[in-house]
Amino acid sequence: MTRLALLGGEPLLTPAERPKWPNITEEDIGAVTALLRRGEITYNGSEGEVQALENGYRERLGAAHALAVNSGTSALHSAFFGLDLRPGDEVIAPAYTFLATAMPVFTCNGVPVLADVDPDTGILDPDGLAAHLTPRTKAVVVTHLMGFPADMERITAFAREHGLAVVEDCSQAHGAECSGRPVGRHGDVAAFSLQAKKQVTAGEGGVLVTDDRRIYERAVMLGHCIDRGEEDVTSDEYGAYGRTGFGLNYRIHPVGAALARGALARLDTVLTGRERNYGRLGALLDDIPGITPPVRQHHVDRVAHYVSYQPLYVAEELGGLPVDVFTAAVRAEGVPLTRPTSPPLHREAAFRSPSWHPGTYHPGDNTYRVYRGDEFPGVDAYIARALRLPTYSDERPDLMDAWAEGIRKVVTHAEELRDRHAAGALAA
Repeated sequence: MTRLALLGGEPLLTPAERPKWPNITEEDIGAVTALLRRGEITYNGSEGEVQALENGYRERLGAAHALAVNSGTSALHSAFFGLDLRPGDEVIAPAYTFLATAMPVFTCNGVPVLADVDPDTGILDPDGLAAHLTPRTKAVVVTHLMGFPADMERITAFAREHGLAVVEDCSQAHGAECSGRPVGRHGDVAAFSLQAKKQVTAGEGGVLVTDDRRIYERAVMLGHCIDRGEEDVTSDEYGAYGRTGFGLNYRIHPVGAALARGALARLDTVLTGRERNYGRLGALLDDIPGITPPVRQHHVDRVAHYVSYQPLYVAEELGGLPVDVFTAAVRAEGVPLTRPTSPPLHREAAFRSPSWHPGTYHPGDNTYRVYRGDEFPGVDAYIARALRLPTYSDERPDLMDAWAEGIRKVVTHAEELRDRHAAGALAA
């Protein structure tokens, strides 16, 4: 039997080159060069490449309004500001997500209230929402984590029953679909990130999408004063204030808008390549004990695999072999398997100190918003099993086959690895 590389044998694979991303094309370079030749490096309203990008999102999603901004975080801030949160208003958010899903709530003087996630997907669990309802609850924000859509039918039904707004954080899920509709079209307002790792990238940028005119006007006022404010803020409620807005500058750069416009046009090609790669790999993993493909729930119509493919480890099928030993052995064979590294929000200092943000935390009042770090078993279960493999957008069947073979090699040596670990010869 071939010896494991972790135990001194030869690696099965030569590590492949990292996925090429972002994929900047000659057409992208031409679009950017044309902007520079024209001296078109800033806009004050919705025009040129910015208008084309916004039109692309409106048309793809069938939305009434799209607003390009300088980051996904700005898109989320604009979304929460658009909801007109008042001091003390609460927004239920997943405990496992990128920090920008929840932190802008603080800047609106609201309170992010963390909730548990599904242990198989890491995505906000609809069954846990009711436990966090209070008279101050105003909204729910949900992340379509790693390109897998949340169960939006159940989440929106819960929100409508209790009079709550729904914010979709689609930053990792451009092109994903659930329950017959694209992500971004289930809630009241959605935010997309265009950061360099995203399926659609501007380098840095974001897009807010909504059908709600009031949310849209407030979002424009937050970060798009003067020309854009005068053009788009026309309601009786806010029209007189569109020119000044709130004085922030959240405009996207024309160069970023041009890059994102080109990437949006190629989105379906990118997703098709990823779907074929990881459909093939998932079928191979189905036959290998100890590791299982990502859980694809019934409501998911299309996955938009983000930066990583995310299988789950099943230690029980390998006699309890620790996940870190398994991961180290697979990596030694040349398969770039990793584990999540970002801590969940309830373990960050901002959610463990009652005094860090006096605008929202009041000693003796809502101190239960300070988290110990062990309140969310779904988060813990997901992190304990989640694995990561890089995402390739061009079809790589040979690489998928090689990864599966490297994992299978480690699985066949699981008993030896357990014995070595039990004897203290391997670190956990």
